Amino acid sequence: MIGIDLGVKMKESLPVNKEILKWARLSIGLTIDEVAVKMNKDIIVINEWEAGVSAPTYSQLEKLAYSIYKRPVAIFFFPDIPSEATPKVEFRTLPDTIIDNLPPEIIRQYRKAKVYQLNLNELYNSEKPVRNSILNKFKLTGSEDIAKVASEVRAFLGVTLDDQYKFGSIDIAFKAWRNAFENNGIFVFKDAFHNDDYSGFCIYDDKYPVILINNSMPHSRQIFTLFHELAHLLLHSGGIDFRNINITEFFKGIYHNYESLCNRFAGEFLVPAKVFRENILDVSEKNIRHLADRFSVSREVILRYYLNLKLIDEQYYHDMADKWIVEANKIKEESEGGHYYYTQKSYLGDKYINIAFSKYYQKQISAEHLSEYLNIKVNKISTFEHYALG
Repeated sequence: MIGIDLGVKMKESLPVNKEILKWARLSIGLTIDEVAVKMNKDIIVINEWEAGVSAPTYSQLEKLAYSIYKRPVAIFFFPDIPSEATPKVEFRTLPDTIIDNLPPEIIRQYRKAKVYQLNLNELYNSEKPVRNSILNKFKLTGSEDIAKVASEVRAFLGVTLDDQYKFGSIDIAFKAWRNAFENNGIFVFKDAFHNDDYSGFCIYDDKYPVILINNSMPHSRQIFTLFHELAHLLLHSGGIDFRNINITEFFKGIYHNYESLCNRFAGEFLVPAKVFRENILDVSEKNIRHLADRFSVSREVILRYYLNLKLIDEQYYHDMADKWIVEANKIKEESEGGHYYYTQKSYLGDKYINIAFSKYYQKQISAEHLSEYLNIKVNKISTFEHYALG
């Protein structure tokens, strides 16, 4: 009886490369325990697969490949681990010392962003979401007149300063900018990074560039991060927005120039210098708040302008910035929790959710695939649809 069982098991097993099995799991940031839960298997089974003691059946490999690791089945039969882009390659505008020391939670978010790119590739059948994206129209090299480029990009996005003044709240402003980005070929996702040293990052791609925002940041900071990352994408490179500006002040040479360029672009886009000079008020927290509300930006953006115009000194700048960070953290602690489906809707964004459900109702993807795209259980699809799409 034992011999028959072993024979059947060997017959069903496949000659997969155990090293690639392990690499695929690590590249997406999953633990063996998490894979075991997704596969409804004991962790011993997953360990045996990665040790080469046993191997998954073809149906099990299909689930691993398509639903969990987001890889083609064929890759698991390769003799060697395939080469692919890494943070060091994609974040080329940052020093190696920064990339080599990225914390595990940020590496995991990076891999999650790569999964989003794979999902978009599948949902759009390898076609570009828009014919003429913003990255086809503009490219930064570092020698441009930033004010001119920012003005041209604003016109391309179709959001005037008068529109910006009418947003009325930071939340409405973020949604409006996000829609403008996604309507022009750049998808924006959000997540809790569990590391507040990083406000967000972007990954460049000719078809599916993505921006991932740290949802733990104040909403006003999230808006600045959107445009900091847009500048990186216009450089045709991935990049990171660090919460503490002191980090980038220690960058040298070209790396400092890149970060300075991205910060200047974000500031100039959101608060054009020419317009700001017409709105300068006496230095006070009240006036800084007034201008921040007018432009729907963070107080730090306004504070940076005052510093650049030498209306305040470095000490005042850092004292106020530190004070506001403490205030923001307190607000975050008081508001922790929330509704899972609304949170997931915020993380994924309307455009991504709509295209996923559209493919599902056109019977181009299964319920299982839809649940993977949306990170929800199959039996919760209708519930999520109710909250996400009304």
